[in-house]
Amino acid sequence: MVLGTFIVSFIGNSFVQNAQESQLVQSLLPTQPMRRQVLVLMYFFMILGIFTLLGVLTIPDIAREGADFVNRLQSDNIWVILVEKMRRGVGDQVMTSLEKAVYLATSNDIAAAALQEPQVWSAERSTQLGLAVSSMLKGYTSTAAKYTGLFLKSVAKFSLQALVSLILGFLFVWDMPTISRGMSSLATSRLAPVYNEVAPMLLVFGQLFGKALQVQAQIAVVNTALTAAGMWLLAIPGMGLLSLFVFLCSFIPIMGCIISTIPIGFVALTEYGFVKLAMIIVMVAMVHFVEAYALNPAIYSAHLKLHPLMVLSVLLIAEHNAGVWGLLLAVPSTVFALDYVIRYPDHSVREVGERELSVIKKQPKATASQDVPQSDDGPGGSPTALKPALQGS
Repeated sequence: MVLGTFIVSFIGNSFVQNAQESQLVQSLLPTQPMRRQVLVLMYFFMILGIFTLLGVLTIPDIAREGADFVNRLQSDNIWVILVEKMRRGVGDQVMTSLEKAVYLATSNDIAAAALQEPQVWSAERSTQLGLAVSSMLKGYTSTAAKYTGLFLKSVAKFSLQALVSLILGFLFVWDMPTISRGMSSLATSRLAPVYNEVAPMLLVFGQLFGKALQVQAQIAVVNTALTAAGMWLLAIPGMGLLSLFVFLCSFIPIMGCIISTIPIGFVALTEYGFVKLAMIIVMVAMVHFVEAYALNPAIYSAHLKLHPLMVLSVLLIAEHNAGVWGLLLAVPSTVFALDYVIRYPDHSVREVGERELSVIKKQPKATASQDVPQSDDGPGGSPTALKPALQGS
């Protein structure tokens, strides 16, 4: 909810600030306070309209597809279907070897009898092997069904949190000038030493994280649209639920691609077999190739100068220690820490922030000696000098 409020507020405030500079808006709404209030109302009415439209069109399908997915996970027949698909894909000889391994792992009388009497492949033999696999993986299947059910139940909770985030975001954006003046007044209060030390870092990191989320949100929308189009062309069932999962995973750099592909591949394998699974893998690879080299030219590895191996390492550590919050905050935090602590130890926070913001906006990097004006307040910079530079970005 906190993250949602931040995203809604940041994007909304950026939209209002940019729209206020439009000559058309200035001619229609000459009064500054009224202009901002009308733009804020337009922004949030647009969000509510989009959510309402998506809810009416997709929520019934997502609920139905999710319930069907849970039922299929809890059904023994799914393993029979999977065995038959595997046999057609790898052949009888390879499947016979796999059958022996499964029966040896089960260690029961029926398995021993089946191993002693080789038979030609038939529907009965596939059913028997499917039931054996089901008995082996029963615990894992129940766990998968349990977590899928929990995911579906969390949709209502997520919707409520999104509504609260919208309300809080509306209040923040509506009263942002007053909030900004109140925060700036801390520079002349008894908390001035703490404010002067903490405010620059928080302001730079907030701008950096917000800009990264803006770019990632645009990429997530296009990535979801391309993946949904690919699933539609390949006739993959459950496209609504899978597309929602792809969209959410698109905010996780690098690992989101792997996570979102697993349920799509599982559905393709159980419905059509290995050929369709291979086609899904090719389709996903093409989508993420477009994402990496056309939509998002390595935003986390090239633009932010962070090696993909470091991205993966940071994400694994952050997920283990902080969960979803860690996955979302790991990369911006690492970039900020590397730049401020290691790469540019002699630069102020303002200079480091302007470097990163110029990279995210695909502008040439500013150099500390030429393009970035030096601060008179020492290496830490001044919050009052920092705000105009970042707001101008």
